[in-house]
Amino acid sequence: MKSTYLMAAITGLIIIAYSFTLSTSQVYQDRCSMMPSSPYSSVYTFLPALLMIAGVALILAPVAISVKVGQRNIPEEESPNRPQMQVNHESDRKLEKLSVVEKLLEEDEKRVMKIIADNEGVTQDSIHFKTGFSASKVSLIIKKLEEKDLIYRERFGRTFRIYLSEWIKR
Repeated sequence: MKSTYLMAAITGLIIIAYSFTLSTSQVYQDRCSMMPSSPYSSVYTFLPALLMIAGVALILAPVAISVKVGQRNIPEEESPNRPQMQVNHESDRKLEKLSVVEKLLEEDEKRVMKIIADNEGVTQDSIHFKTGFSASKVSLIIKKLEEKDLIYRERFGRTFRIYLSEWIKR
């Protein structure tokens, strides 16, 4: 939905730029002055202003819509347009366990553990690139986490895929 808002704003900016270009164009001004008797002459005279209004409306409409939607204060569970969803208590328990585990870990271990929790099955090489730690440091951290029974790893080619331990997932 936000990409739609962005496209509307970009289109509005393009229309505003075109209206400025049109209103300062000598060819356009000559055509408007040549058609005084035409029934469409008033439309041609006000065309840059109309384009300006349309461009501003395209820029402001997404802002107004998002403000209006934000003021509705309808929780997602009660929204009439959305199907009812069940609360996943298992993921709540998993988050509680991870928050307790996080308090017991060192900073580097926390960073690695967060990456593993967010990307189940992440490769050890990916952790190396995401953290900026050396490959040997990542290997040592993963070994510590594995000894603490927080994760397990499976061979994946020349690297390992890292998963949360089953007791955390349950």
